[in-house]
Amino acid sequence: MKKTLLTLFLFLIFTNLVISQTTFVTPIQNIDPNTGEEPYELASGDLDNDGDIDLVMATYWFTGFGTPTQDYIKWYENDGSGNFSIPTSSIVSSTIRYVDGLTVANIDNQFGLDIVATSAVQNTLVYYLSDGSGGFGSEVVVSNTVTGAGQVFAADINNDGHTDLATVSYDDNKSIWFAGDGAGNFGTEQTIESGSTDGPFTIELDDFDGDMDMDVVIGFYNTGNIEIYYNQYIESGTSTVSWVKDAVTVDSGNLYFLATKFADVNNDGTLDVVKVDNSTGEVEWFNKIKNGASTPNTISTSAIIDRPGAIAVADIDGDTYNDVIITDSGAGDDAIIWFKGANNASPSATPTLIEDNNYQNFAITVDDYDGDTDLDIAFLGNGNDTLGWYENELISLSVEENSVSNISIYPNPTNNILNFRSSFNEPLNLSIYNLLGQVVLSKNIDNNTALDVSELSSGVYTIRLNNTNEVIKFIKN
Repeated sequence: MKKTLLTLFLFLIFTNLVISQTTFVTPIQNIDPNTGEEPYELASGDLDNDGDIDLVMATYWFTGFGTPTQDYIKWYENDGSGNFSIPTSSIVSSTIRYVDGLTVANIDNQFGLDIVATSAVQNTLVYYLSDGSGGFGSEVVVSNTVTGAGQVFAADINNDGHTDLATVSYDDNKSIWFAGDGAGNFGTEQTIESGSTDGPFTIELDDFDGDMDMDVVIGFYNTGNIEIYYNQYIESGTSTVSWVKDAVTVDSGNLYFLATKFADVNNDGTLDVVKVDNSTGEVEWFNKIKNGASTPNTISTSAIIDRPGAIAVADIDGDTYNDVIITDSGAGDDAIIWFKGANNASPSATPTLIEDNNYQNFAITVDDYDGDTDLDIAFLGNGNDTLGWYENELISLSVEENSVSNISIYPNPTNNILNFRSSFNEPLNLSIYNLLGQVVLSKNIDNNTALDVSELSSGVYTIRLNNTNEVIKFIKN
C-alpha cells in the first residue's frame, strides 16, 4: 500500500499511539493523607483557570456514624505536571454536612470551573464560584428544599447555552432540575419525575437517543429499577423541556445502587446504560433500545469484586476504545482494576490489576493530571482518609521507525481548521474522540479538504478513520 510522508510531529504521535499497553505507576502518589473523616465524593477540572486539571473532594460524615466530626469540601492545586499541593484556600466549605453529590461546572461563565454540591441532611443544593486564582466565594444556595438531596449533575438541559443542574430529592420521591442563566442565577425547581414512592437515588444526563438534547437515567433505591426519561425539547418541536419515561424499564431488582450512568461500553458509537450494585456485586451494561428491549451484559461480578464502589468508562490505553475501571469499596478484593474495551463488543472478561490495597474506594476520576495526553486515575480512600492518584504510563511496543500513515493532517496543533490529505479516492469517514473516549464529532469529508474544529474545546483529540481503522492524534489550541 502506498505510503505518504507526515510531518515529524504527526509521525511521533501516531507511532506512539498505534501499539501500546497501559501500566500505572504504583504505589500511589499521595496528595492528601488526611482528607477528613469519610472522604466520599471526588471531581476534577480546571478550578483556578491555569490550564491544568485540579481536584476537589468532599467528606460524608454524619451523626449516624458516631460522634460527629468536621465535614469538608476541599480542593487541590495541580502544577500541570501532576504535582498537587494543598493551597491555603484548600477548604472551600467547613459548614456543609453529609455531601452526597459533587461536581464542577462553569456556573457564571467566568474564570475557572465552579464547585457544585448537595447536602443530604441540610437538604440543600449549593455552589461556590471560582475567582480564577484559586479562591472560591461563599456558599450560594440554589435550593434548600431538596429533601434528602443526592447525586448532582450539570448539563445544558434547555439548550440555551447555560449550565443547568439536576439532582434527586430522595425523601420527596422526585427528580428535579434548575435552569441557570449563565450569570450564577437559577430558576425555580422543575420536575423530571415525581409521584411515586420509588426513592430516586442516582442520576446522570446525556443525549441517549441522539436528538441533541439531554436525557436522564435514574436509579431508584426502593424498587431497584433503572429508568430513562427522554427530554422532549427537540422532539416536541416546542423548544421547551418536558419528560417522557421510556416504555421499558432498563433493569429491576437491584439492592443498592452506587451508580447508574450512560456510556458507550461496547464502542459501537451509541450510548448504553451502566449500573453498579454495591450489594450484589453486579456491574453490568445494558444494550437498551429506545422504548424497547434492554439486554444485560456482565462486566464484573461478586466473584471479582464483592462490593464494587466506583466506575469510570474511558479510553485509558489510547486505542480509541472505551475501557472500564472499577474500584472495591470493601477491603477484601483488588482495589482498582480495569477491563479492556473492544470494537463493537463487550469489554474483556478478565480484568487487569492497577493496585490492590484496602483503602475502600467509593470515588474515582479519570483525567490527564500530568499533561502527557493519556488518562490517569485519582481516587479517594474512604477507609484511610486519603486522596491520591495513579500515573498512566503508555509503553510503546515494537513499532518500525519508518511506520507512517496513509493520512496526513495539518496544521497540528490547530486553532480552527484541520486539513486532510490522503491517497484514497473515496470520502473519509471519521470520528473524533476526546480524552474520555467520547465521540465529539463524526463526519464524512472529501479527500484534500478541511474540517472546521473551532467549536471543540482546547485539548488533545484522537481521530479514527473508519475507512481504514487508523488513528491519529491532534491538538486543538
